[in-house]
Amino acid sequence: MDIFIEEMVERKRTAKDVAIVFGLMVLSVIFAYLLLVVVFPLIPQLGSVLFLLTAGVIYIAYRFSMSLNVEYEYLLVKNEIDIDKIMNRKKRKRLTTVNLKGLEAFGRCGGNRDYERLSGDISVKKIYACKKKNDENNYFVVYFENSMRVMTVFSPSEKIVEVIEKLNPKRA
Repeated sequence: MDIFIEEMVERKRTAKDVAIVFGLMVLSVIFAYLLLVVVFPLIPQLGSVLFLLTAGVIYIAYRFSMSLNVEYEYLLVKNEIDIDKIMNRKKRKRLTTVNLKGLEAFGRCGGNRDYERLSGDISVKKIYACKKKNDENNYFVVYFENSMRVMTVFSPSEKIVEVIEKLNPKRA
């Protein structure tokens, strides 16, 4: 039985993200002002260098603020789920690949004792690939990767949840 499900989930912007973008823009404007209004009159020979430096700072601030636009792609094929992080709809990074038949635990995060216990365990590597980090509707999977225990928190559709429960009924 071949299974193929592809799903995109957009991470919600938090107040922290908005504050970072706002602070970054304010700092880049202040830096540009200092370079062009304070330093340029003192050393006019460096005019073109100062202009390029100002443009570079503003460009870097823009690129960083755009990298906070994050989506996650869940790709379920047969008995594996690939989770990718997509930044600003341009750059893709594979976060993990989970073999669903080798799960240690699976379940909804809200009110789950295993999730609570593993969240506080510093020896467990945690990957958050979900809409909101502390949402009770998120699901978690625990598995071993390169002899390390990993817990991935994600926001799958009911279709993906049903497939995981069917592939691994003891752990669900």
